[in-house]
Amino acid sequence: MADLNDKKPENTKELVDVVGHFGPWQTRILLLSSCLFIPHVWHVMGIVFFAPNIDYWCKRPEKYSNITNDQWKALAIPLDSKTNDNVTYSHCLMYKNFNNSSMEEEDSVVRCSSWEYDRSLYKSTIIDEWDLVCSNEWLTSLSTSVYMSGFLSAVFLSGQLADRFGRRPIILINVAIFFASALACSFSTSFAMFAALRYFVGFGASGAVTTAFVLFMEVIGPEYRSVMGIVFMLCWTTGYIILPGIAWFVRDWFTLQLTLTVPWIVLSIHWWLLPESPRWLLTHGKVEQAEKEIETAMRLNHKDVTNIKEIVQNLKRKEVKREETKKFRHPTFLDLLKTSNMRKKSLNIFFTWFVVSFAFYGLSLRTNDLGGNPYINFFIAGITEYPAAITVMFSIKHLGRRIPLMALMVSGGLACVFTFLVPNYLHWLLITLTMFGKFCVSASFSILYIYSVELFPTVVRNVGVGSSSMCARFGSMVAPFVKEL
Repeated sequence: MADLNDKKPENTKELVDVVGHFGPWQTRILLLSSCLFIPHVWHVMGIVFFAPNIDYWCKRPEKYSNITNDQWKALAIPLDSKTNDNVTYSHCLMYKNFNNSSMEEEDSVVRCSSWEYDRSLYKSTIIDEWDLVCSNEWLTSLSTSVYMSGFLSAVFLSGQLADRFGRRPIILINVAIFFASALACSFSTSFAMFAALRYFVGFGASGAVTTAFVLFMEVIGPEYRSVMGIVFMLCWTTGYIILPGIAWFVRDWFTLQLTLTVPWIVLSIHWWLLPESPRWLLTHGKVEQAEKEIETAMRLNHKDVTNIKEIVQNLKRKEVKREETKKFRHPTFLDLLKTSNMRKKSLNIFFTWFVVSFAFYGLSLRTNDLGGNPYINFFIAGITEYPAAITVMFSIKHLGRRIPLMALMVSGGLACVFTFLVPNYLHWLLITLTMFGKFCVSASFSILYIYSVELFPTVVRNVGVGSSSMCARFGSMVAPFVKEL
């Protein structure tokens, strides 16, 4: 009898009560949404292989073209350091008169005007393409920061546009922006062009991802949201660990950029398969379209579509009433700072988002600095996110949110600090500590998403989580410049 009563339109409480909390319809949206994470991670992390650590030195005159690189360095390049069998030559200086026998003249050095590059591991990079070395070395970090600024803009603009025009069109527009700018980025003729296009790549990719995440969370039951949040993070991780394999086979930046872009023409299937959020349709009075989407969802989830019109009308009244309540309250960022308790919580969580994002991208983008094989280092840094996700699933169930988050952040910070104490000959220990730090930071990031949603009261939840995400973006914009420190 209870089941029969639940089917009555007036007993309908939420959209998910009608279509089901999770089924084939939600699975389809999950697959369409989660696949957007892979091009996002490929292009934000691809800079590690577009601009890797490569050796370079002052270019030799034509008459010295017949000698080896080692002979040229010994003849014309001053030493930076010499320890045991390791000799490091200057990257930016050369002797002014290196072929003169006078020691006084030989000690006089000048800055390089052009360079030669070690191509033993990489055929071409943006480093040698535009001479991003010495005084221009910081530009590689700038290109990543520019990508992150696109991420920041997308978080701010896409959310507002999606609330006004719908989730589906904003996702499709952002996918188009991403694909067009990423494709054009391959044919950049200058660093300025490359960096500018990276902004739009970041804007399109992150705008599509964040809007798709919102769409998916609107169509699943609340009991699935924490677990599905972790699933989305695992999609990011999957793209993360695939990237070094692709980069290992494709050693020049132009072909790599194309390889990371062209396959994503497959995202055009979103035009035919991606539905609009029924909740958004109902709140904006698009009842006929909402009815079609809800009927499709019910049929895919094997639900009875009897009384579909009455059910939709009932859902519309509930959604409109909810939206009118939101408009009446109209929360802003200032509401997060009005009371002492809310202000303390907000500032704390904002700072935490900044720090975790800063540490995550600082570690992820600097795997080249660990020495050894850069592809293996990057792969290990990515694979640590799988056990991190599993750890989060168990810890938040049995220990809550606050204690695991605090323990992981402190442990990760200490691991990174201890790397400074590791001697050079214990390279394995350096890698281990760094990857443990990456594990802790990745787990912290996953918990923070869930914790933030639960921390802010319902009336200010959207503005609270949105502001937190913006703080994270500032952290990710600063992280690339760790190298310059």
